[in-house]
This record gives sequence, C-alpha cells and structure tokens, in this order.
Amino acid sequence: MAELSAAMGLNPPSIYAAFGNKQALFERCAGHYAQSVAAYAPRAIDEEATAAKALHRYLSEAVEAFSAEERPKGCLLVSAATNCGKGGRGAQDLLAGYRQASEAMIAGRIRRGIEDGDMPSATDPDLLAKYVSVLIQGLAAQARDGATADDLHGVVELALGCVDVSL
Repeated sequence: MAELSAAMGLNPPSIYAAFGNKQALFERCAGHYAQSVAAYAPRAIDEEATAAKALHRYLSEAVEAFSAEERPKGCLLVSAATNCGKGGRGAQDLLAGYRQASEAMIAGRIRRGIEDGDMPSATDPDLLAKYVSVLIQGLAAQARDGATADDLHGVVELALGCVDVSL
C-alpha cells in the first residue's frame, strides 16, 4: 500500500475512496493482473494447433510470468488472499473464481483436442485440467519461494511426460 500511495500521490484512505473500498480496489488489481500479466493463459489455449501444444505453451509461459525479474515472483491469482480471516472472504472467493475459470478453460481445450483427434480419446478432460491447475499453483509457489525458471521448466517437462499428451 505504501508503494501504491507513493506512486499515486494519495494516502490510503483517498485510494480506497477512489475505488469505493478495499474489496473494490482488490478486484480492480486482480482484474488488471488477469488482463496483463496472466493474459498468456487464454492466448496459449486459443492459439496453439493442438491441445498438447497449448498445455505446453500455457505451462511454459506461466513459468516465465512467475519468474519475471520485474515483478514479485509467483502469481497474484494463486498466492494472494490465501491466509485471510473472515474479512478476506471476498478476495478469496474472487481469486477462487479466477482459478476455477482457468481450469474450465483448460478442460475445454482438452475436450476440443479430443474432438479434433489430437488428444487420446480416453483422456479425462476434467482430471487432466485439474492436474494442470495443481501444477500451475505449485509452479507459482515454487517461483515465489525462489525456484529458478530453468528448474520450473524442468518440472513442466517432467509433469507433461507423466501424462499421455504428445507434442
């Protein structure tokens, strides 16, 4: 908040007043993050020719976003509001919604891959999407805790090698 106050030239009560309240400010921040830092996710899912390539790109670009030098390590949508009390329920619910939407987007791409014949027909789209989501959340935590991008890319390769997704 101190950095935000200094950058905007406003004191915290003025910042909250400009956005309505803390929750509204947090919602704007999370939305901005989703549309900027995390915008790699829908692009990776939508732009690749196969589901396997989309998953690989999604995970690889997540590693790069989580490890970028110019901002805090990890992912706001994964790590923020994890240990809040009752007053943080709105923030927790908001972020859970972003994570659930991401998982649904992944499952949809896997379903499309099955329909297009580039994913095995026996693939469980919801389970594989859950696996990728768990991996994303773990990558974010590892990046936050200091893991290097090279280490995390190695984890991505290992994880994708453990499931039946051929590039």
